[in-house]
Amino acid sequence: MLYSMTGYGRAVGALNKKTLTIEIRSLNGKQLDVNARLPQLYREKEMDIRKLLGKHLKRGKVDIYINEEIVHNKDAFSINKGLFKIYIKDLKELSEELDLNTDNLITATLGLPNLLIPEKEELSESAWEQLFNLVEEAIRICKKFREEEGQKLEDDILMRVQKILDYLIEVKKLAPARIIHVRERIKQSLIDFKMDKVDSDRFEQELIFYLEKLDITEEMVRLESHCNYFLSELHQAGDAKGKKLNFISQEMGREINTIGAKANDANIQNIIVSMKDELEKVKEQMMNIL
Repeated sequence: MLYSMTGYGRAVGALNKKTLTIEIRSLNGKQLDVNARLPQLYREKEMDIRKLLGKHLKRGKVDIYINEEIVHNKDAFSINKGLFKIYIKDLKELSEELDLNTDNLITATLGLPNLLIPEKEELSESAWEQLFNLVEEAIRICKKFREEEGQKLEDDILMRVQKILDYLIEVKKLAPARIIHVRERIKQSLIDFKMDKVDSDRFEQELIFYLEKLDITEEMVRLESHCNYFLSELHQAGDAKGKKLNFISQEMGREINTIGAKANDANIQNIIVSMKDELEKVKEQMMNIL
């Protein structure tokens, strides 16, 4: 099973007469890169939250947002009584001076700045436990999202690696005829240059040496082996296989390039181009694999 590094998780719950919304978004990245946006109250546990994200999500660019909405709570704020008295006194004097109506004086005063003081809040152990339970719930949903995305990527990658193996079968069919064609072409060239009286033994030795340089049997065997190893690792248990699979795909690319360089045959070259196209699409998908 493959897991994508793209994911989203959201959890909502109540905590200390507040509604907490926790959102986690993740994208592909070489390492784990966590960006946390937390209200001041929860900052003291930021490192623990980061460790929890690292334990479960492992790699990628991860953003976590904690938003809180205060449910109506009369104990959440208190009135700054000293400042309130000063506001009332000054407003009364100003009203008398300007001959203004003072009926709505209290209502007007309540809208002035710094009059309401937020109560200092501390979280109990049980409240912290509730918070981390919500974070874990958001992580669980994010991992489920990653799993579903990973399945789509796995299906596509499997199809493309199988195509490479199918193309390799075509190359194997064309390879023997290619050797015969090269041999005949060299003989014809000798005839065209009126060199038909060459030493046949020496000619065979030189031809064998030349054909050995063009031989692609070893590369075809290695490419097939790499493809099968890739498919085997794809089905192994574990949720973080992206780096290993990426390395195997690089080895596949080396063998495909070598076959293309040594093929010396137009039909095989066309197949190699198709192989490279499929491998590039595999590599693009691999960039998002955990």
